[in-house]
Amino acid sequence: MKNQIFKSVMIVFLIVLLPALGSAAEITKTFAWDSPADLAQIKNWEMHWGSTKGGPYAKLVDVPKDGNFEEPVTVDISGPPGTNQTRYFVMKACGDLPQADGGTKYECSDNSNEVSFTVWIPAAAFQLPVNFRILPD
Repeated sequence: MKNQIFKSVMIVFLIVLLPALGSAAEITKTFAWDSPADLAQIKNWEMHWGSTKGGPYAKLVDVPKDGNFEEPVTVDISGPPGTNQTRYFVMKACGDLPQADGGTKYECSDNSNEVSFTVWIPAAAFQLPVNFRILPD
């Protein structure tokens, strides 16, 4: 069995509950993968995500070759209060591939397997009654 290099990246999910009120919850998830053997050609990784199983996916972030960020990546996930929201993720290995003319061309691999993460968007707390008072008889 070949030695595999284990990579991981931490993503902080900022779940927006009520954008108008600015309420939010923070959830941290760490993604991990085994690096392929041809690591020398890899310049970086790309993480893509989408809200539909099987894609389409949008590029979320470039991940450094070593898999480490100075700070976690923050993303927003919002939805109606009281619902589950699922996001789907794939990784790509990217780097310079040799070309017939002796040069190189930056390309990325096909998508990795898909992983998913589901968050519950809790219902908002009730707002306080406004201007509570006693009315004259």
